[in-house]
Amino acid sequence: MENTAKPLKYENNTKNLKFTQWTIEKRNLHDLNELKSNIIKNLENSDLLDKKALLMLSGGKDSATALALCKELNINVELCIHYVHNWSWDISKNEAEKLAKKYEVPIIFPDITEKLSKKIRGAKGKSICRICKDIMKIRAVEYAHENGFDIIITGDTALEKISGPILDDLREKNPNSEDKEFYHKMELSKIPRRYDTYFLRPLLRLSQNDVMAIHEHYNINVQRVHEVGDKIGHWREGCCLKYCDPEEKISTDLFNEVFELNKYLTEVARENNIRASVLLPSKDILVLPKTKGNVKIVLDAINDFYVSRRISTNETCVCSKNGDENENKSKSKDENKNETLTLDNFSYSRWQGW
Repeated sequence: MENTAKPLKYENNTKNLKFTQWTIEKRNLHDLNELKSNIIKNLENSDLLDKKALLMLSGGKDSATALALCKELNINVELCIHYVHNWSWDISKNEAEKLAKKYEVPIIFPDITEKLSKKIRGAKGKSICRICKDIMKIRAVEYAHENGFDIIITGDTALEKISGPILDDLREKNPNSEDKEFYHKMELSKIPRRYDTYFLRPLLRLSQNDVMAIHEHYNINVQRVHEVGDKIGHWREGCCLKYCDPEEKISTDLFNEVFELNKYLTEVARENNIRASVLLPSKDILVLPKTKGNVKIVLDAINDFYVSRRISTNETCVCSKNGDENENKSKSKDENKNETLTLDNFSYSRWQGW
C-alpha cells in the first residue's frame, strides 16, 4: 500500500513523563519528551524522517507501546507485520489486529510454521526463542527490501541482549566520549550489521517500569494470555514454545503437547486471574502469585488435561518421543507423564531462575 504523503511535522504538546532512576542513570534518558526529541533527531540526521517503516507487531505491550509512540511522532508506519505458526496464541494475533486497526495501519500475518519446523531439527528447548526470532527478523528484512521499506521498527526494550552490540558499536564510533551523550543514538542503528537495514527501537533504553508507564500514558489496553512469561519480575508474554524444557531435544510432537497443555492452562489462569505455565516433558510448573491455592489450581488443571486427553484418545500413552526408543524406556516415560500431580510430588520450575 503506497503512501506518497509526507508525515506531518511532529509537535510536542502532550503531557511529559519522567522516567525511573535506572533509565536516567544507566541510559542517560530523563523523560518522554527527551526520548521523542532523540528519536526525531536521529531520523533527521539519517535522512529517514519521511521514509517508509515496517513495524513488527507481536500484539503484546512492548510493540503496542512502540506503535503508539511512533504514530504520535508521525513516523511513516505504513505496515505492521505479525508472524504466526501452528503454536502461536490466537489472543496475540487478535490483539495485533485490533492495535493495527486502532492506529489505522494495514497488517499482514505471514505463517512461518514450515520454516520453523525445519530449523528446529537437532536443537534443544533453550534455543527455540533464538531460532524463532531469527526467522522472523530475516523474513522482515527480506520483506522490507523487496517492498521499499527503509526502516524496521521493533518493541525491543532494555531487557533485550541487542543493547550490548549497539552500545559497543557506539563506543567504537565515539572513543573519546565519557558523558554517555552517544546513548541518545541508541534507538536507531544498523545493528545487527548483517541485515544492512535500519532498525528503530524506540523503547530500547527503557526499563520495563518505564515501558508500562508509557503504555498507560497512551491508554493502551492489551489482553494478556496469562502465561508466566520469560523474564523474572516482568510480565512478558510471547508464545508457548519457550516452555519446552531447556535441555530437551525439540520436535513438532513436543510443540503440539506444549501448546495444547499451556493453552488449556492459560484459559484456567484467566478465569482465576493468575498466571500459569508448565514446562514439558518435565511438567515443572510456574505460577504467579505463587501461593498454595494457586498451585493447587494449576495442578488440578494439568491433571484434568491429561485425564481428558486419555479418555478422548482411548490411550494410556499421551505421546512418545521417538519411535526407535526401546519399549521399557517408552513405558517409563508414559507412566511418568500420566502420573497424577499433587502438592506432595510436583516441582516448581528452576527455569530462568524461578
